[in-house]
Amino acid sequence: MSIRKLIAAGLAAGMLLTTVPVIAEEAPAEEEAVVEEAAVEEAVAGEAPAEQPAVEAASVLDTQKLDASYTLALNAINAEDYETAKEYLNVCFAYCDPASNPTMYADLLLKRACIDVIEEKNDMALLNLDAALRVQPDLADAYLVRTQVYAAQNNVDAAIENLEKYIELSKDTSLYETVAQLNEAKGDIEAAQAAYDKYVEGAGSEVAEAGFQNGLYKMQAGKLEEAIEAFEAYAEDETYAAGAAYNIGICRMNLGDYAGAIEAFNSCEEKGGEFEGLKYNRGVCNLLSEQWEAAAADFTASIESEPYVDDARYDLAICQMQQEDYETAIATFTELISGGEQADEAETEEKEEAETEETEAEETEERVVNDGAYYYRAVCNAALGNLDAAIADYSTCIDHGYELAQSYYQRAQVYAALGDTEAQNADLQASLSVAG
Repeated sequence: MSIRKLIAAGLAAGMLLTTVPVIAEEAPAEEEAVVEEAAVEEAVAGEAPAEQPAVEAASVLDTQKLDASYTLALNAINAEDYETAKEYLNVCFAYCDPASNPTMYADLLLKRACIDVIEEKNDMALLNLDAALRVQPDLADAYLVRTQVYAAQNNVDAAIENLEKYIELSKDTSLYETVAQLNEAKGDIEAAQAAYDKYVEGAGSEVAEAGFQNGLYKMQAGKLEEAIEAFEAYAEDETYAAGAAYNIGICRMNLGDYAGAIEAFNSCEEKGGEFEGLKYNRGVCNLLSEQWEAAAADFTASIESEPYVDDARYDLAICQMQQEDYETAIATFTELISGGEQADEAETEEKEEAETEETEAEETEERVVNDGAYYYRAVCNAALGNLDAAIADYSTCIDHGYELAQSYYQRAQVYAALGDTEAQNADLQASLSVAG
C-alpha cells in the first residue's frame, strides 16, 4: 500500500466525515478563533471559559440547533460544498461546549481539519488537529489525518510517528505496511522490514506476497543469499515467478555468480518477464563471462527497448572489439560519441529541428560520454592502421585526464609507428611522470 493509497483509504473511511475526518481550512474570524482557543484550553484544564457563566445543561432548542447544524454540515461535506460546511460547523461550535461534550467538540475540530487538508491548508489543519487532541487525546482519526499532512510535507519521521499512534489506538495493523513503506522511503530498511513483519503477523496467511516483499527488503539490505532463498519460494507462483527470477538474477549478479545470474534472467524471460534492465543486466553478465556474441545480442536488444542506450552501446562496442571486428566497433563507438546520430543527413536535420523546438525548461542535463569510448576507438583505429585517427582519440583522452599513463604510452606507440621519435620520447616521459 503506497502512501498515496493510505491517504485514499483514510479519506474513504472518514470522508463522509461521520467518523473519520479529512482536512482543515481557514480559521474563523479572529475574535471567534480566540474564544474557541480559550474554550479548548479551559476545557482541558477542567475550568469554565473565562468571563462566562458556568455551563448549564443545554436546552432542548440548543440541542436541536446543534443536531440540525451538524447534519447540514455533513450533507455539505458529502456534496463537496466545503464553504457551506464550514459555516455550519461554526454554528455547531456555538452550541457545543468542549467541557460537557468533548467527543462532539473534538469531532467538529477534526472535520474542520479535514476540510483544511482538502483545501491544502496543512498548517491550519495541524492547528485544528492539535486542538482536537487536547480535548480528546485518544482520537485515533486525528493521528491518521496528521499522518496525511506530514506525508504531504515530506516530514517522514512525523508521519511515521503519527501513523504508529493511530495503529496503537485503532488496532488496525494493516497500516504497518504503510509504515514499512515510509521507513523504506527514508532509507531505513531495517525499520521497514520490522514494520512489514508486524503487518504480516497481523494479516496472517492472507498476505500472499509477504515472503516476496521480505526478499526485496533483504536484497536492499545487502543480504543477498537470504534474499535469493526468499525469492526461490516463488519459483512456481503464477503471480510472482517472473519477478522472483529477475530478482534472483540481480542478486547472483551482485554476488559475482554470472552463470547463475544468466540462468535466472533466462528463466525470467521464459516466464514472460519483461522487466526494464533484463536484457542489459544479462548482457553485462555475458560480457563478464566473455560470452561476446551473447552479450552483443543482449546489448543490441537493450539499445532498442531499454533506457540505458549509452551504456549498452558502449558495452556492445567492447564486445565487437573483443571479437576483433574493429570496423564495426569503431562505428559503434562513433555512434555513441555523436549521441546516436547516423550519417543520414535527413535524420540529422530532423534531430536538429526537434532540438530547436525544445524549450529551455524541457532541456535535460548535458550528456556526458564515457571517455573510454575515445580510448578504445583509438585502440581499434591503431589496430586497423588508422594512425592519425588513433592519435586524435588518445589526445582527447589526455585532454580529459582519462587513463593518462596509458593514453600517453599508447600514443607513443602510434608515434613510433609513424617514425616520430621526438613525439614518441615526449609521450613516454609523460607516461612515466604521471604514473608516479
